[in-house]
Amino acid sequence: MKRIFSCLITILLVTIIPVSMYSQKNSPLNRITAENLESYVSFLASPFLKGRMNGEDGLEIAGQYIASQAKLIGLKPANGNSYFQPYSVIEKTMDKDKTIIQIITDKKDTVALKEPIYQLLPTGPSDYSLEGEVLFAGYGIKADKYNYNDFNNLNTEGKILLVMDRAPMSEDGKKCLFEEPNWSTGMSFQMKLTTLLLTKAKAILFVPDPKSGFQSFGESNSGISGYLKSSVALKGAKEQMVNPFMAAMPKVVFIQRSVADALLKRSGHSLEELQRDIDSTLQPHSFAITNKQFKLTEITQKEEKVLNNVAAYIEGSDPVLKNEIVVFSSHYDHIGASGNKVNTGADDNASGCAALLSMAEAFQSLKHKPMRSILFLWVSGEEVGLYGSKSYVNHPLFPLENTVVDLNMDMIGRVKGVADSTKENPMTGPASVFVITDSQSKELRAIADDIDKKSPLDFDYSLSGRDNPLQLFARSDHYNFVRKDIPVLFFTTGLHTDYHTSGDTVDKIDFEKMEMITKTMYEIGLTVANRKTRLVVDNPFSKW
Repeated sequence: MKRIFSCLITILLVTIIPVSMYSQKNSPLNRITAENLESYVSFLASPFLKGRMNGEDGLEIAGQYIASQAKLIGLKPANGNSYFQPYSVIEKTMDKDKTIIQIITDKKDTVALKEPIYQLLPTGPSDYSLEGEVLFAGYGIKADKYNYNDFNNLNTEGKILLVMDRAPMSEDGKKCLFEEPNWSTGMSFQMKLTTLLLTKAKAILFVPDPKSGFQSFGESNSGISGYLKSSVALKGAKEQMVNPFMAAMPKVVFIQRSVADALLKRSGHSLEELQRDIDSTLQPHSFAITNKQFKLTEITQKEEKVLNNVAAYIEGSDPVLKNEIVVFSSHYDHIGASGNKVNTGADDNASGCAALLSMAEAFQSLKHKPMRSILFLWVSGEEVGLYGSKSYVNHPLFPLENTVVDLNMDMIGRVKGVADSTKENPMTGPASVFVITDSQSKELRAIADDIDKKSPLDFDYSLSGRDNPLQLFARSDHYNFVRKDIPVLFFTTGLHTDYHTSGDTVDKIDFEKMEMITKTMYEIGLTVANRKTRLVVDNPFSKW
């Protein structure tokens, strides 16, 4: 019933798209407009789709919408008579009925809790049992600069450490009393991990600090918690062996405030009081929680799910070269919702999906189609491991040996904001875009540079290459084409601070900039598609 309802809604929304969007205009580039792009993004990033999470109804609606638009534009289905290319994944999640947390007092009284947990190390749900004595270790910080050490006089080896997020905070919880700005964010646990992993503890239990106002990691870090609540693998893929070094590391688990409260009950302390004392004195208040044992038994379950890529094409006009394929790709999945917050993913990656649809309109409006065929590929499974694009290159709809290039776009709708100033948040300005490659083809780079000179956009290659610390070259769907010796260009405006949060919304998209990027990518694809000779791949992955 849900599926039928979803399809009906999709059909209704498709039919009310303004007819003017498909009106005849002289230049194909005139089909690519900010208004056109906004209409596509607005649907795909609607809260109605609940964040387009893999395996959920919202992603299916998005796929049906894209396929419907492809058909309206006049694209041919690439998989026989279907626009869909299905593939199966195996999702492993925590079994909520069998997973249990126990607080055991004096080996007699036991409090059993069935609260969600998120496991960072090893990453994702796994089957194990953890039991031991718990030490409250404040914020889990050792900062010589401030003469502060939560581990002073604690014998941490073999123990379970209860640690709060963030760092000593002001009374209102908004300002960090240590200078480093990252201590006050929900990502502060990353700064603490190196120190915590060296404590030889059995496990680390992270809990939101009371001043944050959050009760769970799912509330404070919706993006990361979405990753951690499940693990996904392509069906038939070999299960990865656990690295022995990682297996010997302490387990790192995010727990609910209610679990921390149960641990501290009758200890003479509350989490609120402990945070207040630490913050007011800037002195640690670490101690062993006596007469109590913490026990966590996690049981997992597996479920097979069918996901879809959406694939549509325009047949080339040359009787020989039409057998060669120029691919435009983007992913249409996102990370879903966390509690009552929907991570709509307007930039990630409704923006790229909209660009593909708009480019398809431009190509389709050409009186004389390009010599080579153009494949528009919207993949799912990107957020859980680039699985849609991996499935495509493993089971291509057109022979990979005939695929001449992949032009991928992921997050192309934003302009650098005030908060986008760290190395982790590189962003471009109103008239620039990151172009990421590793120079597999000098000819492709030369084409891009020539078009860059004629375009109002400036291409920024600074994030390119295998050695860039952010590793963006390997973090989107183009990389699976790279591994098959197919040259790529990857376009993105950067990693803003709203990345994988509920702040990635339509109102923050710069559609004028999106229009420039989309037109520029169209020109690159058109140039490659009309070359008399195929691109030379002089630096293939297989030789790296």
